[in-house]
Amino acid sequence: MTNKNQKEPAQPEAIEPVDEAAELAKKEAKHEISKITATLMTRPSFMAAHTAMSFIPDSMKAYGPANILTMHEEYRDRCKAVVEGDMTTPEALLISQAMSLNSIYNECASLAGMNIAERLPKAEVLLRMALKAQAQCTQTLRVLGELKNPKAVAFIKQQNNAAGPQQVNNGPVTQGTHAHVSEETQAATNELLTDEREAQDAATLDTGATSRAGHQDPQLETVGAIDRPGD
Repeated sequence: MTNKNQKEPAQPEAIEPVDEAAELAKKEAKHEISKITATLMTRPSFMAAHTAMSFIPDSMKAYGPANILTMHEEYRDRCKAVVEGDMTTPEALLISQAMSLNSIYNECASLAGMNIAERLPKAEVLLRMALKAQAQCTQTLRVLGELKNPKAVAFIKQQNNAAGPQQVNNGPVTQGTHAHVSEETQAATNELLTDEREAQDAATLDTGATSRAGHQDPQLETVGAIDRPGD
């Protein structure tokens, strides 16, 4: 007889077969999703549109709900135009910001004038804000001017002669006849001494030769007899 209280041995659980194809498909799907996220995060136009979505004023939402896709399309088209050389958007952006900063300056200056008689500390704060807006407006207009009229680049000409005494000529690039004359003068100073010039230089180096009298070195004459008193 078998004991009723005796438990029967547990049967081993059945192991379900692993579908390797399904697991591989899941990994590929996750990889594609992460790839899309990485692509969007490294796309400047999309990140700019994503940031702008957080700063849409309520007054603008009255024209319709904000959509990240349409926002990204606008940012992408504007960025593409600038990359291709169309500077219309940056110029319009700068002049618009300058005008907005000018409005801030006028508003703060007007409020400061209204409070300067009774509330001097408040007026001082408003005047500081007005001057800051004015400085930013000036800087924005300066950048716009440099964007419209880029500064000319000056090319510097440098000549180094290492043979013999070193000579360095630094100066702006010359054009036309001035450059030609300068090159001829430089060639004349570097040419070898001729026989005639050698003779002249040899004469100047002869210490025994009689030198020409001058104002500071007059011709010396023979000293006459010295009239001295007798011993």
